[in-house]
Amino acid sequence: MNIISIVQILECNEIIKNQGLRFQIHLRDACGKQSCRIESLDVKNGKAELQALTLILNDYFSRFRFKLEYGEDGLNFWTL
Repeated sequence: MNIISIVQILECNEIIKNQGLRFQIHLRDACGKQSCRIESLDVKNGKAELQALTLILNDYFSRFRFKLEYGEDGLNFWTL
């Protein structure tokens, strides 16, 4: 199982902020599986902003050889 660290979450949130997107990633650690939640910090965030965020997340975590899987709502993800 791939483990996402707190440092990676902090760095990822900084990258998102520097790209001008108003989202924040939160790490959840539950029994059996670690997951992350995407929080929108702006009511104006829509589908285009979420797609841009997804590209950033996929690129960032691919550096660590993580492949992300997203929930149906697109606001939760975990590593495969």
